[in-house]
Amino acid sequence: MGLYQAMQILGFKTYHFYECIVNHGLPHMEVLQEAVTAQCNDLSGIKKYTKADYEKWLGEYECLVEVPSHVGTDILEAYADDPNVKFILTERDPDKWVTSVNNTAGALIDMPYMFPFVILKYFDATLYRFLHLNETVYRAMSKCTKPGSADNAQALRKQYTDYIKRAKEIIPADRLCLIKLEDGLDWENICPFLELPIPTQAYPDRNEPERFQKLVQGFLQPKINAAIMRLSVVALPVVGVVGWAAMKYGPSAIAALTKGR
Repeated sequence: MGLYQAMQILGFKTYHFYECIVNHGLPHMEVLQEAVTAQCNDLSGIKKYTKADYEKWLGEYECLVEVPSHVGTDILEAYADDPNVKFILTERDPDKWVTSVNNTAGALIDMPYMFPFVILKYFDATLYRFLHLNETVYRAMSKCTKPGSADNAQALRKQYTDYIKRAKEIIPADRLCLIKLEDGLDWENICPFLELPIPTQAYPDRNEPERFQKLVQGFLQPKINAAIMRLSVVALPVVGVVGWAAMKYGPSAIAALTKGR
């Protein structure tokens, strides 16, 4: 998230998971879910995205942050031969990355199946798509394991290290800026590589779990409120009919009205 904001400060029109969800909403979330599914599931029946597909989806943007790691290294291969494209690859201790992922996306993995979201998601299309997009992206990173399972940390770690290794193999060395996060990430790391002056504005804060949770809550709350309102439109008339039947005909009427529900 910090790098996404940094690229915006530097003047690039930048695409990120946040941009996909908050600024574009449902249509882009559907495309991202399709792209991730196509990349990771050969039995999905969805053709893997090509450079033409990426251009159609993301062509208006000058910079992509985070999304390439969701859709796999094919997108790196699609642009590796373009001498006008540069790559910044951030690398950190794999175990710390695993913890970070499980404290953010992993913390939401069960939400689509928990009350009240298991009901509310059917009353707001954006809420439904967000919950299942997050699940799809996490499952792709974790090889369909869940936080706390015996093989989860190992699966996440392998996926991460394999991606980093493959990215280093694909990207030409003269157009790659490799940053070890333990050494720090700041303007001094990226501006010389991009041949840009260092801004006077401070480098954006890191994406701590607490900040991630606030962002998610801020995005979800209006969708939850809208879903509750739509649910009430359906639920209140039913409750009214059931209540009227109970008063007029007794408890057996309720069983008759709700049978099979």
